[in-house]
Amino acid sequence: MMRPMSFVYVVFGVLLSLMKHTLAADLGMSFNRHPEPIAAPLGDEVYFECSLNLPAEKFFWRHKPLNSDHWGPMIQSENSGVKASRHVVYFDEKSKAGDYQCIAYYGTSGLASDPARLSLATLEDFVEEENEKLQVAAGNTVPITCPVSYSCPQAIVEFYKYNDTIKNAFFTDGNTMVLKNISMADNGQYHCVANNDISSQTYTSRRKTILSVLGSDKAQPPYFIKQPQFEYRVLPGKNITLECFGAGSPVPRVTWSRIGNHLPSKVRVTAAGLNIHNVQISDNGQYHCRWSNEHGVKQCKIFLHVVESPRVTKPLKISTVSEGGDLEIFCSVSGIPEPFVEWLINGEFLPRDKNKNSRSLYISPVEKKHAGIVQCVASNEYGSDSGYGLLRVTPKQHLSGVGESRSDNTYSSSPNHREHTRIGGRRRPIKEGKRKGNALMVPPNQPNVTRLSDVSVMVRWSVPENNGLPIEFFKVQYRELGPKMNRKQGKWMTDTMVIPKHVRSFEVTDLQPNHTYKFRIAAVYSNHDNKLSSNSVKFLLNRTSDVKAPKLPVPILINTEAVGPHEILLVWNIEDTAAKIDGFIVHHRATTFAGKYIKTTVEGKTANSTTISHLNPDTAYEFKVQSFSIAAGSEYSQIHKQKTLPLPTEFSVQQVIPENTLKSTEINKTGGLYAIVGGGFGGVAILAALAAVTILYKRSKRKQNRESPQGLDKAVPNGRVVNGGIPDSKINITPNPLASLDTPEDSIPKNGQQSTMEMASFLNGQNNNSHNNGDATVQANTVGEPSLGAPASNEQPL
Repeated sequence: MMRPMSFVYVVFGVLLSLMKHTLAADLGMSFNRHPEPIAAPLGDEVYFECSLNLPAEKFFWRHKPLNSDHWGPMIQSENSGVKASRHVVYFDEKSKAGDYQCIAYYGTSGLASDPARLSLATLEDFVEEENEKLQVAAGNTVPITCPVSYSCPQAIVEFYKYNDTIKNAFFTDGNTMVLKNISMADNGQYHCVANNDISSQTYTSRRKTILSVLGSDKAQPPYFIKQPQFEYRVLPGKNITLECFGAGSPVPRVTWSRIGNHLPSKVRVTAAGLNIHNVQISDNGQYHCRWSNEHGVKQCKIFLHVVESPRVTKPLKISTVSEGGDLEIFCSVSGIPEPFVEWLINGEFLPRDKNKNSRSLYISPVEKKHAGIVQCVASNEYGSDSGYGLLRVTPKQHLSGVGESRSDNTYSSSPNHREHTRIGGRRRPIKEGKRKGNALMVPPNQPNVTRLSDVSVMVRWSVPENNGLPIEFFKVQYRELGPKMNRKQGKWMTDTMVIPKHVRSFEVTDLQPNHTYKFRIAAVYSNHDNKLSSNSVKFLLNRTSDVKAPKLPVPILINTEAVGPHEILLVWNIEDTAAKIDGFIVHHRATTFAGKYIKTTVEGKTANSTTISHLNPDTAYEFKVQSFSIAAGSEYSQIHKQKTLPLPTEFSVQQVIPENTLKSTEINKTGGLYAIVGGGFGGVAILAALAAVTILYKRSKRKQNRESPQGLDKAVPNGRVVNGGIPDSKINITPNPLASLDTPEDSIPKNGQQSTMEMASFLNGQNNNSHNNGDATVQANTVGEPSLGAPASNEQPL
């Protein structure tokens, strides 16, 4: 058996390790400066630097050579207990070019920076080419290109006419000089010189461009003086010129258009082509350049690809896992072209399958060594980005003589189209929820939180597809995080609003600015039991003055259309599709209602439509839309009004009244006619029956008188029948057989309801069998069902 002191040491060591892991991630350790790419010549000393927002215990650096998939060994930095580290590379050989990465450690938890590339600064000599001869009519625009082979960084180019430097020349992409409105004075020989300032290399092109300017008296249809480039790639926020040089006689006119769309708002037609300022993702597409004069037309199509550096769009969702269990983590990324994703645990890259873009990480079994910081790094040729989270591993309880858990770890990852499968094609089982008896209750997923104002947030959640018990309604709970009172954390508070089962978002108000909260969702099921979601990540509700979020684009509400008695379709768009947003919030309310708007969240930056349901028929509503990110929401779009369709009336359904309930006093005309006729026949039948009884009575009396004359003066005791006779009392016969129904209104239940005692019994039966628990989605009464009061509103205002 383990000695008591040894057990204490083991427990202390585990707790210390967990404390270090917690400090590393829970305190928000992150890089505020990543290493930056640099180009340098051989023989230079190069400095890479990184810094964090918190001091790290130690720093390491590593290198991955160009055209290699493997990182070299860790090199520890001399810095310790500080926030920043510097790594010096003596660039004495080409093999030292490549990517460099900084890893910061706090205990055994490690966090890796984005990699930075060291490139060899160099300029290659011009390739021998023949001279270029151009004959162009006066008045046209002529481009002259310097044929630089390769330069890192981009070479500085100068042009010469004969041996004189051309000053104040107009350039397009740095390598092409543009001569506008040429004349006879532009005749001559041109050449260029390329210079690399970093490597101190300079080369002169031996190729000459000989320009001959012609008169404009000879007719010539348009032609391309320089073959257009048919594809361009550019990052958002940059400026670009789509070159299209045409010439002719007379000088042709150029027109630009965009195929399938309008031209961007910030474009300018120049002598060099179409200049687009501050390129956005929405500018992606095919452009059309057309030159024309009275002698002909020349045109071409140019495709603009707006690329995007990678971005991890959502934090990693990682929770505490038991040792020996399974773990799957997803990394949500964006980028054009598709980013390549790699995974790290405590700064160490995990093995991966080749030729697979691994957006998910699967570990089986989970061991104590996996505890710490799990990180995904997304990269493409335009940059990289990473996201991370803290993994806690709960150790197993080992008894004496019991061996350790197996150590043959399985790390696997799956490409985009198979995110929910393991290697080998086995289906990943759906995580089951809580069972009570044979009832399966699948809880909501972990909620996401978005700041709406200084005192309110929007909580959003989803429910996995499942075959468990139906959810009747939701409740939102929240807890303030702060100094513990009496060693206890603050209590969970439950909002009083009952949230309908079809709603997946809720606005929590009356919070405190600059306070930290956690949120969770309680789902109540048809068996009256409930199940809680996982807690949200910590959310600090900043004041407006403390929020430094970029201004979000305001959606443009394009169209609203009624698609049914209870549904309206909304369509919108945004001009800045490159903006970093998480989705949209649709606000709606009836035009006759002056209270709060009902809010519906639509996830995803590319979403542009949604259908709002559970509306009242033949009712006008007003709508407005805003975009949102985790930090804030945008301004509202313009308000649109739309009316739902009326309920169809072509198929009427006759109301069925249960036999054990009273009929309504409001009888229709046809039913009343039948009742009067039936009552008349009934009255005649009663009169005939009474007449027959009277005749029989008289005959019996005569017979009795003949047989017993002494009984003529015998009285009828107590007014009751004696020997088959009837009492000598009055019988009231009214001419209206329905007079018995003309009772006061307050003595008969209305609308087919039961008497007081029957209704009490009915309500008790309803309470015993109902599972609504105040679900606001039980809406207007269905035809054929008795009403129990005023119908509930379609949705509770959030």
